[in-house]
Amino acid sequence: MAVYVNSLPKAIAVLLLFTIAAANIAGLLEFVSGASSPSKISYIDPEGDQYGPGGYKYRAVSDTYRAEYFDLRSFSIEVVGGVVKISLGFTKVANPLNSPLGFSPQIAHIYIVGNCSSSKTETLGLNVRLRAVDAWCACVIVAPNLGGYLSKLVLAGGESIALDRLYVVNNTIVAEVPAVVIFESVGYNVATWRYLVAISAYDESSPDRLIRVGVEGEDTPIVYTGVSREDIRFLPRVLDILVETIEDQRYILSTFSARHGDIATVSAYPYAENTLLPLAPAVETSTVVTTSIVTETYAKIYYLPGATATVTNYVQVPKYGLELYILALTSVILLVVLAVVLSKKGFGGK
Repeated sequence: MAVYVNSLPKAIAVLLLFTIAAANIAGLLEFVSGASSPSKISYIDPEGDQYGPGGYKYRAVSDTYRAEYFDLRSFSIEVVGGVVKISLGFTKVANPLNSPLGFSPQIAHIYIVGNCSSSKTETLGLNVRLRAVDAWCACVIVAPNLGGYLSKLVLAGGESIALDRLYVVNNTIVAEVPAVVIFESVGYNVATWRYLVAISAYDESSPDRLIRVGVEGEDTPIVYTGVSREDIRFLPRVLDILVETIEDQRYILSTFSARHGDIATVSAYPYAENTLLPLAPAVETSTVVTTSIVTETYAKIYYLPGATATVTNYVQVPKYGLELYILALTSVILLVVLAVVLSKKGFGGK
C-alpha cells in the first residue's frame, strides 16, 4: 500500500507532462500547417470606386480630402519572420496633415475573419456591420496617429495592442503586426483568412475623428445627395472596401435603410462560399383570395441579414364582402325557420 501511495504523485506528474507535451505538439503541428500555407496573399481592388455606395462626393475645399487618396488598389498579407506585414496600395499616398508616420488622412480598418472562439459583427465606428458568417476575430487599424486616433490591433474580445511599425513605400502604406498575436487570435493558416478592408478617413472636426458624411450644403468632407439630413446617421463612414467589382461595392454599401432604421450589412473578402451578397431591405406585398368570406393581404417586410424579419398580416373585407355576408345571414335565417317549421310539425304529429 505504501508503494502505491508514493507512486501516485509520480503518475500524476507523468500524466501532466504528457498532457503538456501533447498540447505543445498540437500547437507545433498547427503552426507548421500554417507555415506550409502560402506566406503571401494578395488581392486587387477595382480602380475608381472610392465613392462609398456610389453617391459620395468630395468637397473641393482643400487638398486634404482628394479622391485619389482613398482609392484602394491592392491589399496583401505576408508573413515575414516574426511579423505579419499588411500592405495597402492606393492610387496616391500623400501627407497633407503632416502625420509623423508619413501619410494622412487615410484610415484603414482590416477586419480579419478566421478561427477564433470570440468574434463580432459590429465594426469599430464605421456604421456598417458584418454578417454572422463574416464575424471578425481581430481588427488592424491603420491610422496617421493624429488627434488621439492611433494605429492598433483590436481583438474581438476587447483587448488592444498599439502598433508602432508603420511606414510608406511609394503609394503603399505598410503595417507590421507581431505574428504570434495574430496567430493566437485568428489561427495559423493565413490561406484561410478572409477580410473586410474598409477605407475611411481622419476628420479632426469629428467627435471620434472618423470621417463625417453629410448632405449637400453641409461642411462635412464628404456629402451624399441620396438621403435627407435626418437619415445621414445610417450612412456608411466608408469610402472604399476590398471587393470583386465596383458594382459589388455599390450594392453592398447601399444595404443601409433609413426607412427601416438600419445600417449597411457588408461582406468579407474573398466572399464566403455558397452565400449571396447581403441583400437590401425590400417590402413585398401579395394578395391572396380564398374561398372564405374575406381576402387576406400579407405585407412581408424583409430587413437586412442579421436583423429580425417582420411579417405583418393585414385582413381586409373585399368590396363584395357585404353581399356574401347577406347571403350567409339569409341562409342562417332560412335554416332557423326550417328547423322551427319541422319542429312544429313533429310536435303536432304526436
